[in-house]
Amino acid sequence: MNLLVDLQTKLGVAYLLIAHNLATVRYMSHQMGVMYLGKIVERGASEEIYSQPLHPYTRALLASALPYEPDTAKEELILPGEVSSPLNPPSGCHFHPRCSNAMPFCAEMDPPLKEVTSSHLVSCHLY
Repeated sequence: MNLLVDLQTKLGVAYLLIAHNLATVRYMSHQMGVMYLGKIVERGASEEIYSQPLHPYTRALLASALPYEPDTAKEELILPGEVSSPLNPPSGCHFHPRCSNAMPFCAEMDPPLKEVTSSHLVSCHLY
């Protein structure tokens, strides 16, 4: 990872990094996208997403990851239910069956990716 960061700095190259290790993503990326069942639910500047996650799935992911700094207090979030099949995702927002903020129309309408700030987009009916 250090070699890739060094090459990026020296040569000005960009990488598309696909990873499940959030510490690696934080270390390597300037921009990031969070996917749930094959759909981007949040996208933006990495540090902004880490400091102010907007989508309920992003918040749950970050709450379940090891802390970036050992003494950092974390919110505990436990998602109910099972992950739906990507071959037969639920209607509307794919995350609604596991979302504690789900509203009735979340099951009917897939939320578009909306710009919340100039560098932060989220696909959620809460915004």
